[in-house]
Amino acid sequence: MTRDSELTAFSPLSPRVKQIASNLTILGNIGFWVQLVLGIVSLMLLFFASPLLRSTGNQDGSKNLALFCATLGVLTLSVSIFFFFRRYISIGKILKQGNTKERPNKKYTLRLIKLGLISNLAGMLISLIGAEAFAGLLYGKASQIPAGAAVYNTSQLIEPVEIMALIANVHTIFSHFAGIVIGLWLLDRVSK
Repeated sequence: MTRDSELTAFSPLSPRVKQIASNLTILGNIGFWVQLVLGIVSLMLLFFASPLLRSTGNQDGSKNLALFCATLGVLTLSVSIFFFFRRYISIGKILKQGNTKERPNKKYTLRLIKLGLISNLAGMLISLIGAEAFAGLLYGKASQIPAGAAVYNTSQLIEPVEIMALIANVHTIFSHFAGIVIGLWLLDRVSK
């Protein structure tokens, strides 16, 4: 018996298959809800911050890069949410049913988990770039304010909407991190 066909070789009531099905279902639900809630919060923050950030003047385009990366990070998060909901949970349910003909093999399940990890890693990288761009923007504004002087040009001040966009990126990064942790845990459980 090969390792790839291990999942299909067990009887429908095998404790190993039950454990894998349970792990996929439970961790898939946890990952889905964590990523969904944090993704909605990030999306709402970006939804309200984007028009306000675009209305303010920007000479170097760092706001556009930061907004683009933040939006792309949320879009990759939606791919990860799809993997958790549509793939991991559904595979867990199929395994629980005990139908050996519809049961996916181990190689297919591991490949799906790896694809979910790749989407989370890519989304985390993109979101980190966006967060760095926002942090650099905020630092640039803060460093131009003279110490102890009165500020007459309010465009030099850090705006709350810029902090809101940074918080949206941080939520997206945390959501991708949760997806990576759960994906690695699933990879460990299924590959044993």
